[in-house]
Amino acid sequence: MKKNSFITVTDQFCGAGGSSQGARAAGIEVRLALNHWSRAIETHQANFPDTDHECTDISACDPRRYRSTDILITSPECTNHSLAKGQKQVQAQLSLYDKGVCDAAAERSRATMWDVCRFAEYHKYNIIIVENVVDARNWVMWEAWLMAMHSLGYLNKCVYLNSMHAHPTPQSRDRMYVVFWKKGNKAPDLDYRPAARCTTCESDVHAIQWWKDSRKPYGKYKQQYLYRCPKCSTVVEPYYYAAFNCIDWSDVGRRIGDREKPLSSNTLRRIEAGLKKYSGYPHIVNDQQSTGTESRVKAVADKLPTIPTQPHFKLIMPLVLKSEHGNIQNVRSVGETLQTQTTRQSMALVVPYIVEMNRTGECRPATGPMATVTAGGINHAMALMVENKGHSTARPVTEASSTVTTVPHMGIVTNEAWNSFIDYYYGQDTSTHISQPLGTATTKDRHSLITYQKARIEDCYYRMLKPNEIKLAMAFGKDYVVTGNSKDQVKQLGNAVTPPAMEWLVRQCVESLTK
Repeated sequence: MKKNSFITVTDQFCGAGGSSQGARAAGIEVRLALNHWSRAIETHQANFPDTDHECTDISACDPRRYRSTDILITSPECTNHSLAKGQKQVQAQLSLYDKGVCDAAAERSRATMWDVCRFAEYHKYNIIIVENVVDARNWVMWEAWLMAMHSLGYLNKCVYLNSMHAHPTPQSRDRMYVVFWKKGNKAPDLDYRPAARCTTCESDVHAIQWWKDSRKPYGKYKQQYLYRCPKCSTVVEPYYYAAFNCIDWSDVGRRIGDREKPLSSNTLRRIEAGLKKYSGYPHIVNDQQSTGTESRVKAVADKLPTIPTQPHFKLIMPLVLKSEHGNIQNVRSVGETLQTQTTRQSMALVVPYIVEMNRTGECRPATGPMATVTAGGINHAMALMVENKGHSTARPVTEASSTVTTVPHMGIVTNEAWNSFIDYYYGQDTSTHISQPLGTATTKDRHSLITYQKARIEDCYYRMLKPNEIKLAMAFGKDYVVTGNSKDQVKQLGNAVTPPAMEWLVRQCVESLTK
């Protein structure tokens, strides 16, 4: 039975308010918010002025002090299991303090899973949603903790959800949500079925979660589970938002070669790995579409979708690298999701460059405006759209193309293509640039294509992702207030719950209480 004519929620470890934001979006009232860090309470209060707030040591407080609500949302994430410190620490047993030092500013460092049981015993919530990292499933007291909740009259289901599938979250963030409901109440429908494109059925489907090992139905996306088409069982990739969607392209950073303080050798190795993986493959981005890489991000070698009258197609090549964990392969294209955001400012944007092949030879960031494209021909070594008819004009790919006819006459010239020449086997050393006419074609194979230049690290642009970008990566709204300096903001955001994931969970739970 519900306790009120309207449904209310307590956010036990509220942090920056990601869970509360999701609950509010689901249409319920956030009545009480608790946290042990004053900065987090300040942020939550700025966005939820009508909610009761208290900054308290939750592990030591008395649950009888607070009003009851219908739902408890809680994130008792221990540092022994989380990535909050920027490193993975999986231990068998939860410890009270991180490394024996009490740090009031370290989110959840003093929280324990047993606080859920203490509050549930007194308040008898109808629904409890516990958010945690997937690794918490390996806690030695896991079964005992579940048994304690069952003895309090609850049933439960564990939901393993990657935030990238809860739109619009451009971040791959695996989390476990343990949902409890009172025995006798209707069980909520917690089977998440993200939209995906099935190439076999040639249609969009609501994908179903499939575990690689049915004996161990828990873990992370792609490592332990995938999604399959419900019609033909083909493995499908659910639609997702990419890193491109949260980046402020008005600031591409600073040219690496112009930095007073050189980048570390590890960072340079990561950039080099990213350039090897992505710089040879520019992407065409359709900013008219909001979801799905099939229609939104394509390699320049792919065919373009229908070209509208407005200039919605952009060419972009940057990559995002993560400076944690020492893995030089920790790089992604902006056409992919970001990696999990932790409490540190650890992700950087690397933007390759456009070379102007005219008088100045100037390098410009790829996201900036091109110089004038003259009637004399192509003068940029990044990418241009070439129209092979009439006057054979060239234009930036950021502009609308001319009328598309039934005869193919447009092509993309990339940095790969521009940095190429034709070699001739005529008994003498003869070669011409691809912008020049091809030599006489004979009856034998005598022409070879040679490419010779790659992007130089020192000409790339580099900067760290900013708090506002991280906020969007966590799927908070642009107008959501996060207080404190840059370090405080990143710490709060990295510890937060992504609002769209919690919104879906709360909606499913509310439906079970009201229908």
